[in-house]
Amino acid sequence: MKNTKIAKEASTKKDIVISICAFLSGFSCFAQLYYFQPLLPDLAREFGLTASHSSLAVSFSTLGMVAGLCVAMFMADSISRKKLISFALLASSLTSIGCSYSPSFFPLVALSALKGFLLSGATSVSLAYISEEVQAKNKNKITGLYIAGNAIGGMMGRVISSYLAAEFSWRVASLSLGLLCAAFALLFLTFSPRSQNFTPKRENFKSLIVADLSLITSRKLIPFYLCGSLMLGIFVSLYNYMGFYLVKEPFNFSPDLIHYIYLMYTFGVFGSLATAKLDSMFNHFSVLRAIVLISVPALLLLYIPNFWIVTLGLALFTFNFFVVHVTCNRVVSDYSLSKRSVAISMYLLCYYLGSSFWGWSTGIVLDHFGWQWFIAILILLTLVLYGIASHGSKIMQQE
Repeated sequence: MKNTKIAKEASTKKDIVISICAFLSGFSCFAQLYYFQPLLPDLAREFGLTASHSSLAVSFSTLGMVAGLCVAMFMADSISRKKLISFALLASSLTSIGCSYSPSFFPLVALSALKGFLLSGATSVSLAYISEEVQAKNKNKITGLYIAGNAIGGMMGRVISSYLAAEFSWRVASLSLGLLCAAFALLFLTFSPRSQNFTPKRENFKSLIVADLSLITSRKLIPFYLCGSLMLGIFVSLYNYMGFYLVKEPFNFSPDLIHYIYLMYTFGVFGSLATAKLDSMFNHFSVLRAIVLISVPALLLLYIPNFWIVTLGLALFTFNFFVVHVTCNRVVSDYSLSKRSVAISMYLLCYYLGSSFWGWSTGIVLDHFGWQWFIAILILLTLVLYGIASHGSKIMQQE
């Protein structure tokens, strides 16, 4: 009895440490991936760029993530989870520091791409690390906390970088975020428990490529890969270009105030943590469809030139985005327990590819046709997303 109690206490303590470390990992990944988002007007002014061209600083970070995930998809299961995450977080923070010294826009974009490539090592296995190491009863909560770390990291990375850029410069902002994330990487390396339920796999060609292709091309998982991709693309588009909208009539925001819109990520934290509760009350496929559908009126609110109504629409869409992301993550990660990291990597590959492509291409619509058509495109993409979510839910429930 005493030994059982000690074992339970040890498992509980381990879960608490993992939850904190997972939060730090999630924070660092999203803080570094998107902290240039509020700095796009600064980059556009300094380097003489259009809105869509300046967005390449963000898009190439996510393209680098996509390239890294292509590698991680086939290699992640052969490397220690802790070592891979620690290296990815520390090395990527050094590239963030390097960005602050870029003499022109091209090396900044190149370093952003390298940063995304390195971060893929952490994002590809963090959810697998949680699933393998924590008690089953705590898995959903800690997964939600990890994604809440994404939300808070995305929010604080943007707020801190925007504030520091307004007070000093975008270079000081990039340097500061790099140093902060380097400190978090060292904390993760020092305190995260070693994997006890993971054994690196020695793969041959058949097990590494052929067996994984059936999972990558699964007709049941593809709709959820696409859901994450489209939802992130719409979400990133909103936050990429909201600053360009708010500095114009009728809002006339000072660039110094733009960073406050990223406090809307607080609603993403609520969305991440609320998903487990929603799933316990309703079928998670029903939650997915309903949340995507509710996103349409959230976007419609952005047509109304009133700051508080725009804020409400942005808050609602932010909440919805994180619910969709957590739900799709759960469906994908639970589909194949033996190849979990492969399925997660494929989901994240599509996820960040959507961020890169839509985050850039919708900016072209904004440049040439204005805010009204920009929002119209996002609404159209959301309706397509609803169709994909409905189709994917139907196929998955036929099992």
